[in-house]
Amino acid sequence: MKENAVSDIRPFRMYGNLYFVGSSKVSVHVIETSVGLVMIDTGYPDMYEQILSSMEELGLNPKDICAIFHSHGHIDHFGCTQRLKALSGAKTYISRIDNAIVNGTYDWSWAKELGLPRPEPFDCDVFVEDGNCFTFGDTTVRCVLTPGHTEGVLSFFVNVEENGTSIIAAMHGGIGMNSMAAEFLDSYGFSRDCREIFRTGLWKLQQESVDLVMGNHPFQNDTEGKRKRLEMGETSIVDSAEWLRFLAETEAALDQMLQQEQMN
Repeated sequence: MKENAVSDIRPFRMYGNLYFVGSSKVSVHVIETSVGLVMIDTGYPDMYEQILSSMEELGLNPKDICAIFHSHGHIDHFGCTQRLKALSGAKTYISRIDNAIVNGTYDWSWAKELGLPRPEPFDCDVFVEDGNCFTFGDTTVRCVLTPGHTEGVLSFFVNVEENGTSIIAAMHGGIGMNSMAAEFLDSYGFSRDCREIFRTGLWKLQQESVDLVMGNHPFQNDTEGKRKRLEMGETSIVDSAEWLRFLAETEAALDQMLQQEQMN
């Protein structure tokens, strides 16, 4: 087996045609549709072999990827995109704003902060605007612009089905406070207004009805805990109350950061 080919979170089917194939570092999700596989984010650059191995363990052929959506333009979410696109021929999707990061117009990929080499620039095929919907067979990916973590963060709402029952699985595309901290914003000359813009996005998402939360990073929705619950025999990890709890906890984390900054 090739180096870095085994995830520290075993790949698993979350619900019906929705799968997790990422690691504890960052999430990668795959939705199986009648016209191919839809992927959300592609992880760090060193996760390529691991993603392939995880997909194959679940019986998913990486060559069947037809679309790759990006939550935002940080390197831990587009690190394997070019290799997966070369393998599968998939179309790539990102917000128009954050495409300017992946194509190198702005060096805001977070590579420097992570101690990684500057990523090779590329353009995505499709620039996503707020509210755009993309349909793949019976599956629709609805994209909502929720800036803050970056200017072009996309959140996703996807209908997934199991045994004839359809639910909505959703992901907020970027809740990390690291890129909204005063020290980071000031170092780049960014406006601190992004924090209240982010809060407005959280309020907007409160209006959404969601049955299953996907984490942009696994700690955000206890991905490993969900996997273990299914492994132990729980029939479902659907929780229609989790979304509002998640958003409330995120807003509380924002408030805590702002209060800490005021104290300092």
